[in-house]
Amino acid sequence: MALAGGMILLAAALTFILQNLRAVTVHFVTLDWRIPLGVDLLFAVIAGGLIIACTGSLRILQLRRLARRQARRVVVVPDTAGPQAADSPTEDAGFHAGS
Repeated sequence: MALAGGMILLAAALTFILQNLRAVTVHFVTLDWRIPLGVDLLFAVIAGGLIIACTGSLRILQLRRLARRQARRVVVVPDTAGPQAADSPTEDAGFHAGS
């Protein structure tokens, strides 16, 4: 299914590029060049995809490092019950081991 979707997307991209072969002048910062419009937009999409892939990869590495750091950390769980009350059923207030 993914292969069919990829083939349809490729066919649509090739159709777009072939229908937009008129050369345009592109101005970027101090650079100027002439390139077919479809090819220029294809390069823009590829560059955008590479930027997204790089930032996504960096975020994944950051999360892995954080997970590794948290896994190494020793977790001390405090006693939530607190000190037992004198009238607790586990203690016999009238019994002392030494008497």
